[in-house]
Amino acid sequence: MTPLAWTTLLTAWTVAVASPGPDFLAVLHTSLRRGRAAGALVACGVVAGITLWLAAALTGASMLLSGHATLYLLIRWAGAVFLILYGASILRGAWRKLRDGTSAAAAAATAAPEPVWHSVRRGFLTNTIGNPKALVFFGALFASILPPGTTTTENLLVGAVMAAIGLGWFLLVAAAARLPAVVSAYRRTEGAVTAVLGALFVVLGIVLAPGLGL
Repeated sequence: MTPLAWTTLLTAWTVAVASPGPDFLAVLHTSLRRGRAAGALVACGVVAGITLWLAAALTGASMLLSGHATLYLLIRWAGAVFLILYGASILRGAWRKLRDGTSAAAAAATAAPEPVWHSVRRGFLTNTIGNPKALVFFGALFASILPPGTTTTENLLVGAVMAAIGLGWFLLVAAAARLPAVVSAYRRTEGAVTAVLGALFVVLGIVLAPGLGL
């Protein structure tokens, strides 16, 4: 791995991971409603999913998936349905709170803490089931940037550094969502923000669905 290869790879990955998508929305939504710790757990689940995709791409699984169009379509449909249902649940919750005259923030404050595993699982499923194109992305990225003859040690180092960048970014998102100014703005516009986040999940699901989006 030359310095140029490292720079190109990590720059491309940093831009990709920082681009708003299902993972970003999941961490943001959880942090706004349940606090920084819950958002950080979702971030850990997201990075667990990223690590899985990285390992699969580095071992050549992306080539296997690319050669089975039907399997890839089924995975994409599963991801689309997951995101749409996730968005619909957010919208349903927002509507229920509006109908009952309570805020989501107040309901979260009085509700029992969410089990750690639930938060981690949400992040993991959002990144894996909700983002099956990641395997193809990583496969293409590595095929175009990693030089031939990359050693196992170098592959492990690449995966570890990329996972660390992802974790750092999503933990930053979780922390930023709990800044006093952000929390105050969210409480003033909670209904609109929640509705927008839910709608974005639905839109992402539609975009992911084969034949309907990209």
